[in-house]
Order: sequence, then structure tokens, then C-alpha cells
Amino acid sequence: MSELVVTRPSFYKEFKCIADKCNDSCCVGWEIVVDRETSEKYKNIKGDFGEKIRANLMKDEDNETCFKLDENERCPFLNKDKLCDIIINCGENALCGICREHPRFYNDFSESVECGLGLCCEEVCRLLLENDEAVCFKTEIVHDNEIGINFYLDESTHEGYIALYKIREKMFNILSGELPYNEKIARLIEIVEENLNAKVTLDSDGTILARYEQTEPINKEWTSYFNELQENICEYSEKEKPFDEATNGDKKYSKILSYIIFRHLSNCVYGDNAGFMEYFNFCISAVRFIKLCDIKTFCETKELTLKDRIENVKRWSKQIEYSDLNVDLLTFEE
Repeated sequence: MSELVVTRPSFYKEFKCIADKCNDSCCVGWEIVVDRETSEKYKNIKGDFGEKIRANLMKDEDNETCFKLDENERCPFLNKDKLCDIIINCGENALCGICREHPRFYNDFSESVECGLGLCCEEVCRLLLENDEAVCFKTEIVHDNEIGINFYLDESTHEGYIALYKIREKMFNILSGELPYNEKIARLIEIVEENLNAKVTLDSDGTILARYEQTEPINKEWTSYFNELQENICEYSEKEKPFDEATNGDKKYSKILSYIIFRHLSNCVYGDNAGFMEYFNFCISAVRFIKLCDIKTFCETKELTLKDRIENVKRWSKQIEYSDLNVDLLTFEE
């Protein structure tokens, strides 16, 4: 048993899947890849349920084993009560790695691991947005068996990660402060320009939407929603000031930006990915897009509830950050 330096958001240990109480489901609309170890385990499950599991396994285009989704893209083991039949029949230990870990994510570096919870999950969004307290990230030493998965700690990332960590801490301090959101962004830009010795140019609303239009749509609902947003963007931009006065959302956007920076800015440390500037712009643009979605909701309903905020963050997350293709499209230079 060895030790790891682990950084996690302060609410990480509070998370627990709410299962059938969720308005959404991670068991619908997602390909569920079954890891090799679990596939072997499924070969030995006896009885009718073991036969059902094996009958619902298939190979995808990458020759990976996955569950056969039904015509509504539902996992075959998601029952009518929105509960998992594998857990009911075999226990949580029978889940494949993706189902067991979701919505957790891990970024591993030379001597450290960062753990988080994906914003595609409404319960995670609730934990993040239910109050205006600044989001905090705690670093501690833990035994590797506490996390339960193995990590490949790449020594080549050491210097890059240490430099990034210091810059990012300055960003978190600014975002947790009392300045208006736009002033916080200006301060972040100063930090980036000072450390990179380069000029930061943020994307306009039109540029953000033009780039998002090129992303691979997750479903028809995304395309319909995005088209409405794009068609009415002038109206939404004009309504931003009354929206700000009515919703007082500065701290919410500061928290969302902190969290997106925590997950994505560290990707620039890996040598085969895009650079710091590209990921920084990605993070800022993401929160701007989410705010435009909030303004759209406000214009349509004359209010913006916590439920609305959660839905808009979750929609962005599913479409963008849970697609490597779309993240690459929005970060790599043409």
C-alpha cells in the first residue's frame, strides 16, 4: 500500500448517486464500455441473470466490449423503476469500471492525482451550485487503496504541473473573492499574460457560438436547443444587464469557472495536448456559453431557478467536456 498526494473539491466526499431520484440518467444515451476484468467476471455469473448479461454484451467499432442499448438508448439493465438490475441481482461489486466510477474523473501527474466529479451529473451540479460559498480544492496525502484504482504517474509532467498549480492557485484566490465577475476575468487575464508573456484575446459571443456549432451533437435535443440560442443571440445579449440585476449570479459563475479550470486547464501539462492559452480560452468560453443559456432561460420564463442553472451546466457538460472530439475541436489550433 502506497501513498498519493490527492487534490479534490471540498464536496467530493459528499457525493452519492441519487439513482431513481435523478431527473436524468447516466444509463441512457451513453455507450457503456465493459472493462476486461468485468467481462471475465460476467462469464462466471450463473443462472438466468448471468445469461441475460452475456446476451446483452457486444463489440463496438473499436472492438471494445459494451452493453447493447435498446432503441431508446437505454442500458438493458436499467429497469422501469430507474434502478440497476445488476446491482439488485449481483451487488455493486459486479458493476463495470465506468458504471462504478461515474461521474468521477482523475487527472494523474508526476507525484499527484487530481480527482473530481463531472458536471454532466445533476447531483454534482447541485453540490456545486446550491450555495454561493467559494469552491475549495483540498490537497492531502491518502493511501492509494482509498481511491481504489491504479494510476500511471508520468514523471515528465512534474515541472509543468508544479508551475500550473501555482498559477491556478492564484486564479482560485481571485475567483473566490468579492470582485464582480468581469473584474475577476480581467485579473485572470493579467496573470496569464504575465506568466506567458503573451496577449490574451477572448472569443466574442459570435465566435463562441460559431465554434460550438462545429461540435459533434450529442443528440437532436442539443441541435434544436443550440439553433434557438444562436437565432436569438442578439436579444439575449441585449437582456444581459437586466438579467444580471435580477439574478445576481456572479458567484455562481465564479464557482463554475473555478471548477472547469480545475478539470481542464491541467490538460496543457501533457505534451500531446493543446497549450495553456487554448485551455484558458476554452474555460472562459465555457462559462460564457453557460451564462448565455441562463439568459435564454430567463428571457423565456422570467426567472432562473437552481434547477434551471443545473440543467444548463449539465447540458454544456454532456455536449462538450464528455466528448474528447469536441474538447479537441475547441482547444487545438486549426
